[in-house]
Amino acid sequence: MNSQRTFAIGLILLSSMSCAVIADTNEVLANASQTPATETPISQTIELRTLAKRWGLDKEEYQRYLDLMHGPLGKWNPDLDPLLALGMFAESPQQEQRYAELYAQQEFDLTERALQFQQAYRSAFVRLYPNTAMLDQRLLAPYFAHQQQKSAMRDVNRSAQKHFVDGDRLLFFVSSDCRECLSVINQLMGLLSNTQQSSVDVYIRDAQGDESVRAWANAHHIKTAWLNNQHLTLNRDEGLLQRLVSQSTVSSVDAMPIFLKRNGRFFQLSREALGL
Repeated sequence: MNSQRTFAIGLILLSSMSCAVIADTNEVLANASQTPATETPISQTIELRTLAKRWGLDKEEYQRYLDLMHGPLGKWNPDLDPLLALGMFAESPQQEQRYAELYAQQEFDLTERALQFQQAYRSAFVRLYPNTAMLDQRLLAPYFAHQQQKSAMRDVNRSAQKHFVDGDRLLFFVSSDCRECLSVINQLMGLLSNTQQSSVDVYIRDAQGDESVRAWANAHHIKTAWLNNQHLTLNRDEGLLQRLVSQSTVSSVDAMPIFLKRNGRFFQLSREALGL
């Protein structure tokens, strides 16, 4: 939690500093566009030196930053700060090193200040609200539960991957309007990624012909490379699912059934057992 609040404070400070610099820079750019470079007023020179000092630069370096921001760099990156801009367009390795060190020093200083203020904030909060928790952990319970579930599914998936051998084929039966087909197909191919001469065979249950299969493939962004490499095949069902279900010992049928074909035999698999 401490790191979360520190990050938030850091963002606020960075945003504030960037806004101030951009505002100052825009003002200088506006003045520079109205006054020829050979006739720079003393007040503008002092202003340039003041802005340059904030970044550890001299007047000439800051003027080069302004010149860079007048070009394509400023058009595409209007919020770029002086150290990043000058570092990106350094004219020598020594210059690049100098700007990198200045940037690192300022980031370090900003982080130190953010941490210091974070400690002051925590002390103030505890002093003002001694009986109130800074964060109700119950609000994070759904998030932690979801993360634990994802971690458990990844473990199951890695374990399942070890059980597949060369020549295995995964038969995946889908409808023409399924929404998560591509995601499951990707995961099924991942399960077979360490095997050879294996593939995922997708069967479109209500396809009326080859044109329907091609339309399904286009609608679900099936990659041609998968087909060419024989990692994936697309097929019409033509009653195969019904025959397999009638022989299966699994009582309930998934909306998108998955079968393993190994050595001429078929085994129905559950998505949970595969970590999908």
